[in-house]
Amino acid sequence: MSRFRIDRAQIRAASREAARQELAIGGQQVLNRSRILTPVDTGRLRSSERLSFNLSGANPSFKVSTNVQYAEYVHDGTRPHVIRPRRKQALKFRVGGMTVFAKVVNHPGTRARPFFERALVEVARARGWAVRRVRRID
Repeated sequence: MSRFRIDRAQIRAASREAARQELAIGGQQVLNRSRILTPVDTGRLRSSERLSFNLSGANPSFKVSTNVQYAEYVHDGTRPHVIRPRRKQALKFRVGGMTVFAKVVNHPGTRARPFFERALVEVARARGWAVRRVRRID
């Protein structure tokens, strides 16, 4: 009778490589989808989105991010808040083609546009990934 032995190290290595390939493809899809979902005014936010990988070790991962400071406010929205001038005596802005000056503005807040989260959830569903929790990572 023949005896066989399964090489577990080789199975683990093959599994890690398959996971790395899946993450590389899926990460690119998440980046592409988030760029489609990103709201555009000037295009600065959309063009700043980047994809990075950590494919070493036991837990390979990818990250889609941006270095634009206002991205969090677009993604998560804002509550109503007061805006006051910092360097001048009044705020200056245009409304309906007219220039307006004000010492204080009560901003109504902005609704959330969670483009990163939506992109991840959509790609995860399409690829058969389980998304247990979407959490903020700083």
